[in-house]
Amino acid sequence: MSATELIKQVAGLPPQERMLFEQLFRAMENGAGTRGQAQRSKWPDFGQRLQDIYGDKVAPDSQNTIDEGRGDR
Repeated sequence: MSATELIKQVAGLPPQERMLFEQLFRAMENGAGTRGQAQRSKWPDFGQRLQDIYGDKVAPDSQNTIDEGRGDR
């Protein structure tokens, strides 16, 4: 896509989306979007969340179920 086509596409955006595009474009100009500086989103700790919900419970006979699924039996 050429720069002219991009400008036409941006000009056709609704005002809110155009402002968002401009903010993201300025952030890229300032170096926020350069390679090697990819921002990683912070993922929740799913293990801790499960621990909080279920505690140390282990399903009865869960090891047998795992073994059957693997074909170890």
